[in-house]
Amino acid sequence: MTQESRTQISVSMRGKIKSEITRIKLSISKMGHFVSTESRTKMSLAHIGHLVSPETRAKTSASNWKGGKRVSAAKRNAKRRTLGFVLLNPPFPGCEGHHVDNEQVINMPHKLHRSIYHNQQTGQGMAKINAVAYNYLFKQEVEAAMAARES
Repeated sequence: MTQESRTQISVSMRGKIKSEITRIKLSISKMGHFVSTESRTKMSLAHIGHLVSPETRAKTSASNWKGGKRVSAAKRNAKRRTLGFVLLNPPFPGCEGHHVDNEQVINMPHKLHRSIYHNQQTGQGMAKINAVAYNYLFKQEVEAAMAARES
């Protein structure tokens, strides 16, 4: 195919959006298609020595940049700013705070806290971990009451 033909086809295809059905058909046609190791080796060898221009590197870098460490940390911590911090028991070495709701926090051992996957925002696993946290808190209170009674 000549360069002229390629340019004509490229210009004629610009701005055309494939329908949802077409995209699904294309996706299905590619499923289960694996490139052989020989083909991958040939493609790899073809790219050896091919240097990307500084302009292309700059464009790629700019398009992938999401704001850096400061911005990503701010986004991560923004979720935590909505939570209060009312301690239901005192902190101790090796503890982690667990928010049983948006305000109240129970300090519990790190391993116990991480033993059940949970997510405050989605609510996934919160019922299980809250039950474990309250059991730990009540056990701690009973032990404290028993120790005070003995002394």
